[in-house]
Amino acid sequence: MMDSAPLISVVIPAFNREETIIACLDSIVRQTYPAWEVIVVDDGSTDGTVRTVDAYHDKRVRCIRSDRNAGAQAARNTGIRAAKGEWIAFQDSDDTWAPEKLERQVAALAAVGFDPMTVVHTNGRVDREDGSTAPFYATDVVKIDGADVRRSTLEESKVLFPTILASKTALTGIGLLDENVVAHQEWDTSIRLGAVCRFLFIDEPLFIWQRSSRPSISKSGKNDVEGYFYILQKHGEAMRREEGGAGIYREHLYRLLKR
Repeated sequence: MMDSAPLISVVIPAFNREETIIACLDSIVRQTYPAWEVIVVDDGSTDGTVRTVDAYHDKRVRCIRSDRNAGAQAARNTGIRAAKGEWIAFQDSDDTWAPEKLERQVAALAAVGFDPMTVVHTNGRVDREDGSTAPFYATDVVKIDGADVRRSTLEESKVLFPTILASKTALTGIGLLDENVVAHQEWDTSIRLGAVCRFLFIDEPLFIWQRSSRPSISKSGKNDVEGYFYILQKHGEAMRREEGGAGIYREHLYRLLKR
């Protein structure tokens, strides 16, 4: 497998992550899988993020600069378009990976002949500022696995971007990522990929969420509600078309009202 290892393009949107981007990049450099490139897409940072990435010691890491803050989805799309590899992995600029993350995912792809209509995602763990570590609970990452995952992706919103490995073919085939969704961006993406791709799940803690008090999309209550509502408007009809789908849709309305 390593002799014909496909190039993986790791796309990282970054906005004012001068303090965290080095740890993120270091975790990619430590990957046991050798064939990768990193594309950091700076989303209009006002700190030293660009300078820090440009000075990074590994030349497989490059930075694309945006002169305005267009959002993480727009930054990811820029990275996908610029990718040299056929396979795209996403990472967040303030999180890290276990060293064997990409190797495990590529092995899963090799087992299905590198079928481009395949998405591989993984489990993970949480590292907290106080030094404690915990595995993700069942409500944090859902095992979505199989040839027909449409219903699963409509039911749950727990496939996380930093765990996803997907082909550039599949991502461009769905029209890239929706830049209008302000939160639950992974959910929208997994629903759209789930309509055309099989999913493979690796139940190992290969993504490490560095949970901290730093600002993020997931901590904005306003964005959370607006993003959830946007997805129900966009995918509500697909939910209702599933067998028993009225119940799926009502459950999401209930969750939105709780938010």
